[in-house]
Amino acid sequence: MRRSPAEAARTRRAVLTAALEVFGERGYAAATLGAIATRAGLTRGAVYHHFADKGELFLAAINENWAQAAGPVWAHLDEEGVEPRERIRRFLVAFFVALERDPVLRTVFRLTSQGGDFPELATGLHDKRRAMDLWLARLTELLARGGTGAGDGPASPPRARSAALAIVSAANGAAATWLACPDLFSPADEARPLAEAILNGAFPETEGAA
Repeated sequence: MRRSPAEAARTRRAVLTAALEVFGERGYAAATLGAIATRAGLTRGAVYHHFADKGELFLAAINENWAQAAGPVWAHLDEEGVEPRERIRRFLVAFFVALERDPVLRTVFRLTSQGGDFPELATGLHDKRRAMDLWLARLTELLARGGTGAGDGPASPPRARSAALAIVSAANGAAATWLACPDLFSPADEARPLAEAILNGAFPETEGAA
């Protein structure tokens, strides 16, 4: 019997949820479609109905789960009536809290670092790089338009881009450090000091301001 669109969507969602769990536990190389199907309570045929191979499933699990988990975090950058520095602070705080407390965001972030070792994932990793470019461009635009919120007015385009790059690099670096050494610190507990340190690093002349 032909499945309804709603049933097909639920099956696809179940596969993606199971895939993220299995990839997170085993890594890309050791995960199998059979294990993912079993975790989802489905047959391998049901998995193949939605995804051509393991690589396609891996990339879909990352991209679609990331969009769902990261949406509330990224929304802070678009808050109306809030000056740019405060938007970025709220974004960074939300990111570090979610990194530790949201298993979906944490797993996706960790898995994205594995893709570079597998040629079949190259096309999808281009999507990841485009997403990073968009993040950098959004921060650059925000800073160029509104400055740092420290009374110095809009930042010049080169300064805005340099500051945005520093923010992106520092946030990713802190996240990677914690994932590699989870006993070193708690991103959720240290979210506010980390956010302020990153902002002060991007705008050293405004340290102590805001």
